[in-house]
Amino acid sequence: MPIDRLLPVVAVAALLTACAPQVTLRVQDFGSGDERLELSKTAFFPSTERASAAAALATLLYTDGLTTVGPGQVAPLLGKKTAVPALRTEMLDLARRFGRLPFVLPPTLNAVLAEVRSGQPVLVFQQLDGGRYSVVVGVDPAGNRMILRSGKDGRVYQPVDEFVSRWKGGNAWAMTLNDGNRVPASATQDAWIAAGEAATAAGYPGLAEKGAVAAIARWPNAVVPWVALGNARYAMKQWQTAQDAYVEALKRKPDNPVVRNNLALVLLERRCISLAEEQLQRAVSGETDPRLLEAYDNTRALINRYSGTAIYCPPPDDASAPIEYEIAPLNPETPRAPAAPRRATSPPKR
Repeated sequence: MPIDRLLPVVAVAALLTACAPQVTLRVQDFGSGDERLELSKTAFFPSTERASAAAALATLLYTDGLTTVGPGQVAPLLGKKTAVPALRTEMLDLARRFGRLPFVLPPTLNAVLAEVRSGQPVLVFQQLDGGRYSVVVGVDPAGNRMILRSGKDGRVYQPVDEFVSRWKGGNAWAMTLNDGNRVPASATQDAWIAAGEAATAAGYPGLAEKGAVAAIARWPNAVVPWVALGNARYAMKQWQTAQDAYVEALKRKPDNPVVRNNLALVLLERRCISLAEEQLQRAVSGETDPRLLEAYDNTRALINRYSGTAIYCPPPDDASAPIEYEIAPLNPETPRAPAAPRRATSPPKR
């Protein structure tokens, strides 16, 4: 088709775009409600743009009960040469170091307002000047404004259009935190479990354990929170309680090969070699994803390494097994250590 025949169409489209009315955002459309809300007990630490990260994180930590923490305790732990936007990663790890489980919100205004409505201030990054971290503490529907602790002002009213524009300019990044015992209002199961997994990977499995327990309370019939609890306790070398969590997961989904592999690893640590081999075999026979077979091969290699250390263990799902059959944990550094003393040496009679 000749180019000149397209020109009228392009011109009309451009005209229609130019005439399109601007849509004004309304906070009520994002779940704000109609009443003004401000979390007035939220702490406030004035700051410049460069110091805004320390001040904003200290605001959340102090408000969550760490009343001895202020910007003076946070700032020295942040990279002095780290670009302001890149401080987001450091802030997540710092929250964990202070004993809090951080949660990065979905990039929606609905999520931010859901947290504020639940009583949780939200730390946000906005593309303002060189970038600034602020804390959302409320909403003013009558004025169509967000309420923030920001810069040198303890109460900043920001029109929602301006807030969203600057926030999206910073990739719509927002976070909240707590001690792990409360699932954030905006969190899905997978997102909250992922926050716990990140804590474990960073060396804080205790936070992941708390988060998993909170997830079980929120989603009592789900499998994943029980698996997460087992993984956290495995990382903490709490073999028996990790085993218990995996067994609970299997009660909800008996044909889950990954959980059976994890259970095999726990049984291995407890020197229940034959039971570990049984669980691994069930995992391999039930697996349909060939990408996971390598992980199962690694488990088999570990089992082979521990050969010769087997002692009797009751089946992991045997609730009637007497307490004298509980096995002391095996020190991973000494896989061929002598068997721990025990009061029974044969299987219980049925």
